[in-house]
Amino acid sequence: MWFASPVFGQEIPGFLKGKVHRLDQTNLSLAQKFASAEKEFKKAEKGDAYFTGYVFLCRHEIHMDERWAPSEPYRVGVKDNKIKVVRTSKWGKKHGRSMSSKEGSAPAGLFILHRISGNKAEIVDVELVDLDREYEFQDEPVYWLGEVENEESMKLLEQTFDSGGYDVQKTLVFIISSHEHPKTYDFLRRVALGDYATKLRKNAIFWLGNFKDEKSLTYLKEISEKVEGTELRKQVVFALYLCSQDEEKALRELINIAKKDDNRKVRKQAIFWLGQLASKECAKALKDVLEESGDVDVKKSAVFAISQLPSDKSVPILIDIAKTNKSPSIRKNAIFWLGQKDSKEALKFFEEILLKKK
Repeated sequence: MWFASPVFGQEIPGFLKGKVHRLDQTNLSLAQKFASAEKEFKKAEKGDAYFTGYVFLCRHEIHMDERWAPSEPYRVGVKDNKIKVVRTSKWGKKHGRSMSSKEGSAPAGLFILHRISGNKAEIVDVELVDLDREYEFQDEPVYWLGEVENEESMKLLEQTFDSGGYDVQKTLVFIISSHEHPKTYDFLRRVALGDYATKLRKNAIFWLGNFKDEKSLTYLKEISEKVEGTELRKQVVFALYLCSQDEEKALRELINIAKKDDNRKVRKQAIFWLGQLASKECAKALKDVLEESGDVDVKKSAVFAISQLPSDKSVPILIDIAKTNKSPSIRKNAIFWLGQKDSKEALKFFEEILLKKK
């Protein structure tokens, strides 16, 4: 496997086709390689856009078009300051690539689009790519930089994030979070708590939730306590939901928010996600919310969340609510959700209450 070797041979890596140049000298830093690529491009090429590319260790296994085996390389080009990776089908039609990821660290490729502005090259887009596919550069050239340590890659990409515009920042939140390195947590925390666009902060919170471990949970709890604004706090709730699938402490934090948070919308969001988790602990927490809350909207959210549990858990609880809850509107709400269930128990309940009316 070519990636296992610390130094490449003299050949161009086999997955790169077309206008490809090697600049992977091991004695140069990543910043120096970037500078060499800019110098070579200005000296040898026309136009104002070029690519660099390198390999780093990714948190995920990256796969492109898993169900489709391309017979031709993907065409890599530029449109509106964006990297475009397209494939051509056997009918001659062009299609954008689809990408998926799986858990588990693995090498991944990174293509970076540089555009000359004035007399200086700026990074305007970044693309994560599957090393098992082939890529062809017919128009803009690519300068291949080889293997890069994650520490160095993150340092340079963070500098680009701090100086870049919104579009490149949005992409880099994901790209940096994909690096297998402890500092990714600190970067995402910094963005989540920083003076950035709300969308960027929400993305950072989302990727922290995808880490699903105790360190990410610690940061999510801190962010929940410090951020202001309903949208950001609801995003923390969603991240806790993601985290709770592997981390029990995250589930308990989600339950705590559902029961005690001062913000009604945030509580309702926590209740909703609890309803997606099929566990006895969640069912009990939802029943507690229903009994303890004085807010009718929050109670209705709890009834809906209960209805999302599997029928063997939700139907008995909904029947109990429909029979015993003091609020007519909550009883009515429980009856409505029972009507959506394909359950013998629910049918028997309706038979009982309808026969009583006659």
